[in-house]
Order: sequence, then C-alpha cells, then structure tokens
Amino acid sequence: MKARVSRETKETKVEVYVDFFGEDYEISTGIAFLDHMLENFAKHAEIGLVVRAKGDLEVDEHHTVEDVAITLGRAFKEALGSKEGLKRFGYAIVPMDESVAICGIDLSGRGVFVLNGEFGDAGIKGENVVHFFDTFCRNSGINVFLEVRGANSHHKIEASFKALALSIKMATEKGKGVRSTKGVLD
Repeated sequence: MKARVSRETKETKVEVYVDFFGEDYEISTGIAFLDHMLENFAKHAEIGLVVRAKGDLEVDEHHTVEDVAITLGRAFKEALGSKEGLKRFGYAIVPMDESVAICGIDLSGRGVFVLNGEFGDAGIKGENVVHFFDTFCRNSGINVFLEVRGANSHHKIEASFKALALSIKMATEKGKGVRSTKGVLD
C-alpha cells in the first residue's frame, strides 16, 4: 500500500509519496498552514507521507492547494488499490478547544465530499480548505462526510484534518475480503 504520484502544470509542480505502513513524513508546499495540516494528517493517520510542492504563490494559494489535493488523492487511490482486505468504513470525532469535527468515510471508490458547517480564513482561505477536501475526495475515490462546529477557524480546520486522518486509519485496518455485496469497490 504505497504510491508515488507527481503532477506538473504551468502553475505548479507537486510530488507525493504515500506509504500506509510508514510513519515518517516530510511536507513542504510553500504554504506553512497547509504544511501544518498535512503533518497533522500524516501523524494521526499513522502513515508515511512526503509532499513536495512548488506553486505560483505570488498569484494565489489556490493552484498549489488544488494541485496538492489532486496529487494526494491520486496517490491514495493508487496505494489503496482494490481495497481488498480493508475494513472500508471509518469515523472519528475530534474536539479541539471550543471546536469539534465529526467525520465518516467510505472507501467506496465514489469520491464525494459533504460538509455540514463552514470554515473561515486561517492560514489559508476557508474556501480553499473546502476545495482541498472536495478535490482530494474526487481524486481518491473516498466518500467523506464532515461536520464541523466552533468559533475558531484554525481549530475547526485542524480538527477536520485530524478527524479525516483517524477515519482513514480505521477504514484501512485489516478486514476480510472485499467489503461489498457487489464484490468490488469502485
């Protein structure tokens, strides 16, 4: 359960390495807040993760955030493969000070993101946080329901990344066979 994926456009250059059996992480996107969120994600998912990105940050953070999410999602999809032998479903509730994130996921292959709540700006624009999660889901094939509440945007965003990480950790634990009456997950 490993994958290395890269993406290069006129706006960005992104390299991602995912190792579900690893534990070391190295994150460098040029956006300190995104680095912090992805470090939390790797730590709490208990995966090895390398993300290196260079983007046109002089224009805006949007292209870098989007292309990191695309590349990370594609790496997850490749690393998860057929998902045979995985539990498939995961969930977590993560409180952080006055905020809380509730997350449920399905490794169904049908990448949909549903958000109940909102993010304000905190290190990156709140709209780009939503775009990150949505883009990651569409490219990974992971279905994510996320509810977030609280007053502090930093806390809400960080709790959300941690809740997603813990949900992925649970869903990728050992199970038996392919967890679908169809016999496939996609």
